[in-house]
Amino acid sequence: MLSIVLFISLPWLYIFIGGLLEANPPRPEIKYGEFPFRLEYEINGQRKVIEDKVICEFDGFGWNEGQGKYRKWKQRFASGNDKITLLKVGDIKEIYFPVGNARYYMGDLKEEYEEYNNDIMSAILIEKIGNGTQSGVIRADQLLFEYHIKLISWDYTQPIENKFK
Repeated sequence: MLSIVLFISLPWLYIFIGGLLEANPPRPEIKYGEFPFRLEYEINGQRKVIEDKVICEFDGFGWNEGQGKYRKWKQRFASGNDKITLLKVGDIKEIYFPVGNARYYMGDLKEEYEEYNNDIMSAILIEKIGNGTQSGVIRADQLLFEYHIKLISWDYTQPIENKFK
């Protein structure tokens, strides 16, 4: 019995202890940024404009078994909103516009994500199903056809070039 417990738990214990002993990644030179944006869209023929700022701030370091230690970032909107909602259908569906994440704006995407494209005109649909939720990307053509939302323009501040020491 003890051998089974050790067999199952030792690899996880090794990963956890290794993570604690792992050195932190380099700190960012620039730890704070504000990134204004403007989104223009039409819903049922009525034109709407949202202007706001994404505020990003370095938040220390985190760790998980998939990434090891990593830099954490906080992100919020100057308006106080938690997301850029385009349409809410009762308490069941919500469509919001993804503005990009703090790692992107603060120049902290790993090399494999360097081609991250914040220009893509799509949205995110969150739908409540039973006791849970599911979410996924909804393309611009599908937005127009199903919800009568036409994304017109997305003007945003480019990410900074950050250095890490």
